[in-house]
Amino acid sequence: MLQPLKEEELNEIYTWVDQIPLSRPKKNIARDFADGILMAEIMHYFLPKLVDMHNYSQASSVKQKKYNWDTLNTKVFKRIGFTLSKDQVDSVISCQSEAIERVLKFVQAKLEYYLENNTNSAEKQPQQTDSQTAPPPLLANEWQKDQQIFELRETIEVLEQKLHRMDELMKQKDAKILRYQQLLQQNGLL
Repeated sequence: MLQPLKEEELNEIYTWVDQIPLSRPKKNIARDFADGILMAEIMHYFLPKLVDMHNYSQASSVKQKKYNWDTLNTKVFKRIGFTLSKDQVDSVISCQSEAIERVLKFVQAKLEYYLENNTNSAEKQPQQTDSQTAPPPLLANEWQKDQQIFELRETIEVLEQKLHRMDELMKQKDAKILRYQQLLQQNGLL
């Protein structure tokens, strides 16, 4: 179980998001970000050349929401050095408590790291107006910890799937052995 985010962390995330001009006002941040559109807008704000907004459409169906997030993962996040896990995406889509805040914190840290280390100066600067300031920096070890947690969860998920598959194969093997034993008994060979 993840520790709840501190109020200070939440305020930093909300302040950062409030500095970015979004197409719709935030009413309930979990629901507002569930379809991935606002996340695409944030990425477009900082990296306009990497994000084609026409690839994303407002969605109420889980399938379309997943499509939007998968598109972000493959066309944007991956190109700047990270992806969100299936669990992270599913928790945001299903509006789980603090899921979007955790993802925003993680994305903000990754984005800041990318912008600081990217040599293409045209992509480095977000489109800011005079009333906007640069986002507050996150400590590098915080996002590294978050990244490790997400990677470990992903590894656990893969291992659980493998374990489930091995259990299925063992059941199939046991069923075959039982059938062969019955055949041997029926033919008097056992």
